[in-house]
Amino acid sequence: MKTKLEFSIMFFLLLAASAWAGKWTIDSFDDAPDPGDPDNYIAEEFSGGLKPVNPEQVTQQGGRLYVRQKFEDPFGDEEPTYQIFQGRPKEAAKNLGKISLDGIPYTTLLKMKLFYSKSATGDDDLETVYFDGKDIFVEGEDPVYINLNGKMEELKPIVLKEYKISVTSEPSGATVTVGSASKGVTPATFTVSSSKTIAIVVSKEGYYTVIKPITPSDKQTTQEGILLTARKPLDNPVMPFRLQLQTATSAKDANALKNLKNEIQQALKNYNADSKKAMDAVMSKFPENPPKASNETANDYSARQNLWTNTQAKERDALNKEAANYFNELKELSAEIDAASGGMDFALRYEYIPSSAIAFLNLGVKDFSIEAEVDNSRVKFKYEKARIAYGSVPRNELAQNQESVHGVLKIWDTPNENKKYASIYEAAFFYDETPLQTLTKGTFTLSEANATSRNTEKDLNGRIAKYAGKAAWDKRDMAATLEVLRKGEVPDAVVAQKTPPPVEEEEAYYDEEEDEEEFEEEMEEQDRNDYSRYGAVSSATDIFGNTDEYLFWASMVFAAAAVGTGVVGFLENKKYLEASDALSTADKMIADVEDQIVQKCSKYPNPAACVEEVKAISRSPDGKSTIYDGLELPVNSLYLLDQNKAQNQKAKDSYNKSRIIWFSSAGVAAAISITLFVW
Repeated sequence: MKTKLEFSIMFFLLLAASAWAGKWTIDSFDDAPDPGDPDNYIAEEFSGGLKPVNPEQVTQQGGRLYVRQKFEDPFGDEEPTYQIFQGRPKEAAKNLGKISLDGIPYTTLLKMKLFYSKSATGDDDLETVYFDGKDIFVEGEDPVYINLNGKMEELKPIVLKEYKISVTSEPSGATVTVGSASKGVTPATFTVSSSKTIAIVVSKEGYYTVIKPITPSDKQTTQEGILLTARKPLDNPVMPFRLQLQTATSAKDANALKNLKNEIQQALKNYNADSKKAMDAVMSKFPENPPKASNETANDYSARQNLWTNTQAKERDALNKEAANYFNELKELSAEIDAASGGMDFALRYEYIPSSAIAFLNLGVKDFSIEAEVDNSRVKFKYEKARIAYGSVPRNELAQNQESVHGVLKIWDTPNENKKYASIYEAAFFYDETPLQTLTKGTFTLSEANATSRNTEKDLNGRIAKYAGKAAWDKRDMAATLEVLRKGEVPDAVVAQKTPPPVEEEEAYYDEEEDEEEFEEEMEEQDRNDYSRYGAVSSATDIFGNTDEYLFWASMVFAAAAVGTGVVGFLENKKYLEASDALSTADKMIADVEDQIVQKCSKYPNPAACVEEVKAISRSPDGKSTIYDGLELPVNSLYLLDQNKAQNQKAKDSYNKSRIIWFSSAGVAAAISITLFVW
């Protein structure tokens, strides 16, 4: 059949030749005919036969078919006449051959004569031609011709047929799809309108998807049977380990737990290679893609190959996720072993450090240093130069209430060879019951420790560092500590409960970061290999589109950074304003004291000398009595106020520098974000 471009050219040639092509086209239609008679393809829509219509009334509408009828004088005395009738299509109308001529006005198509012979004359045109307002229809599939500039052009009608296909599967109940259209579940029977080879997709939960080409037959129903292969999951490596854990926990067998932990660590170490072998073995059962069918076009085969590749890639992705889940379960099981071991072996005691045993050092703007020392029947402990942040406690309040600072030393519930308890945690310092944040650990000594006990302590510290429940222990210990502190100082070691009270279950913490990072890196490498082997055909990406996306997300990251640094800058600015207010208050208090000195000295013979001398005495650390009798003023009041002013000035300068840095960082991040977004 001619292409659309060829027929567009033909249309313009037809218009140019319409002046002389009278015998190849219809000049006019009979405007007063009787109702037409129905035939095999068109039925009357109204009583009395087919309805006559004018060419302008031939339009595309549902349930309408038009026939152009040629009436000839049997004696040949008069010219043939033509008329168009409207009716409804019969069932047999689907067997008419369709001719599509895009780009030509339908009124022109209605006037074109069609011929069955290339050598026909102008009077040998077809007696009946059918129209639906869009295309032309003729009987059969034989070529027909139109005359263009004295040359017969061939048109090939296309007959739309129905081809029946029946698909069964073992087991039954599988979904059958062709393209994006579902054809039901097996056993499924459906029809297609072309004899071209199609690709059917048969899928069922728990089985591998099968993709197969089918070429319909126009003589009989095409039968296709599909044998589905059950999808084999990966073996779960966690189950045997979990059974061992249950057995060891029930028997309270610490050695069995230790051995089990080693086995799991080895499994984690070898997991990537082992899981890859397991996945390759499972994927070997995935059905192969059938070779190209004899009458399957290259494009259709390529599309089927892509579909098969994508389906296989999805199966492998599912296995990768399954393997990753098992890997995480192994890590969680390892953490459960740590928790079980900790529940068997570990218990803590507290050694209370009263405020009388704590000495303040170097009271600074943002932090301070202390020394703590405990010496009793259980432990001799000294902590030197612990640097501690103020945290949520206001600095001035803490400075004025140093006696409210105390601490608790956590000690091991297993004494060393000298019957002393070895420390495994740093001391926790409190202001009343508010924890203070330790910035640097400082140094501490245990005078009762010897070489053996130090090794024992090192071993215990190593074990507790790997203990997965450490975060949970810290939380329970904190709660227990505060409960003890509420009851007053502890005269003797308070024994923590062997079985900690139930707490809200927290996600297990796992300390083997190297194993996890190594697994993730190797899984990413495997994903890249899988992509090259299974997903390259259908995952071509617009690199320029990706660039825009990268710029967008980069701008969002810098925007978030701008907001974050801006918030920190705002908080630092708030502290700067508080320090500025404190500095103003200090200045006012100094001015008030100096005014009092002036007023007090005004009654003496030489007030100026009195003011200078009293100010000098008041600004000394200890001060001495003045020579002016009856002058009652704090001997070092100005010294204390000057110290307070200096501290506030130092704090103000520090926060001012900090807020400038943070606001500058926010501005830079915002500028970068806007630049990337506009870019």
